Amino acid sequence: MLTDVNPFVYSHPLAPDQIIDRDEETRQLLAAAVGGHYVRLYAPRKYGKTSLLRRVLRDGEREEGLIPILVDLYGVLSVADVAIRFERAYARQLKGKTRARIEEFLQSTGLGLSLGALGISARLQIAPRTDPLPALHTLLDLPLRLEEGGGFRALIVLDEFQDITKVREMDALLRSHIQFQGEVASFIFAGSEPGLMRELFEDRARPLYGAAVPMRLERLADADIAAYIADRFRETDRSVGEALNPLVAAAQGHPQRAMLLAYRLWEEVAPGATATLADWGRAHAAALAELQPEFDANWRRLSTNAQKGLRAVAGGSGSPFQRRVLEQLDLPKSSARAALNALATSATVEQEGDVYRIVDPLFAEWIANLREASGDEPFEAG
Repeated sequence: MLTDVNPFVYSHPLAPDQIIDRDEETRQLLAAAVGGHYVRLYAPRKYGKTSLLRRVLRDGEREEGLIPILVDLYGVLSVADVAIRFERAYARQLKGKTRARIEEFLQSTGLGLSLGALGISARLQIAPRTDPLPALHTLLDLPLRLEEGGGFRALIVLDEFQDITKVREMDALLRSHIQFQGEVASFIFAGSEPGLMRELFEDRARPLYGAAVPMRLERLADADIAAYIADRFRETDRSVGEALNPLVAAAQGHPQRAMLLAYRLWEEVAPGATATLADWGRAHAAALAELQPEFDANWRRLSTNAQKGLRAVAGGSGSPFQRRVLEQLDLPKSSARAALNALATSATVEQEGDVYRIVDPLFAEWIANLREASGDEPFEAG
């Protein structure tokens, strides 16, 4: 049996006990849920958003008696898709007498709904012309049924919520139900594209305007990352040694990239040994090599002005509108501003005051290396 196993997980969301810190964020989300508030949580992809939400759901159930429901809306394109996601979410997470009571109710509707294997997806496969809208209305009303069984309150997390914009008038349909559920359910609308989340909740013309308290999930503190990595090296009979500081600096608070770099470093260090700067160099190179296809594909999907905008951020050390930077890229300032606004909307870059930063620090390195490989001279301040 394998006993010497790499403790750093970066390929999927972490278990609630394994996430780094996020104690304050957990407390804030639970306080909002218990208080009956709706929250919209934004974080770029790979920031540990789903891991945090799973922790909040677990702690809400254990400590506050909440009924936890996590609905993943990533990639939904139709009413049928949304109905299936809600049905399967309830099927995965309802337990005991509450599950039995809800299952009995769903089957009594005659809509093909079930918490078992033969649910609405099976009905739609057998009879593709079935209208899924009545089933979705029923599912969206389930928080009212949960409360009837004596549950304190449901905590319903709608992850990757921005994807409902692909389903016509879905935000209006959701609002028509959740506006009457404040006494029995709390909602967290979680998304990874700030532009679409702002459109859904800050545009006065949208049905969900002002419906949720905004909360942004920030980068991790360097000290928390360092402590987490050092502890897990120690627990697996290794020492992170002098490689810790450059690893933390390269991660720049990005949760998933920190775990990827730590994973690669651990692979370079034998049991009982201490990591060296040479180990770090190999680990860093291996991480960038692993990400090369992803970065190349992302780069090729971008418009030319978006590519130039990212090059300007990297070359200008966060100040992309320097005259010398823009001249070398043959990029008008107006075009640079438009490109960066679009990149910020998709959470590829983020802005703090006048300083821009590429969200993924390893993508930023890759872009810098791309510039150097092209033979460009370093940009000068101007």
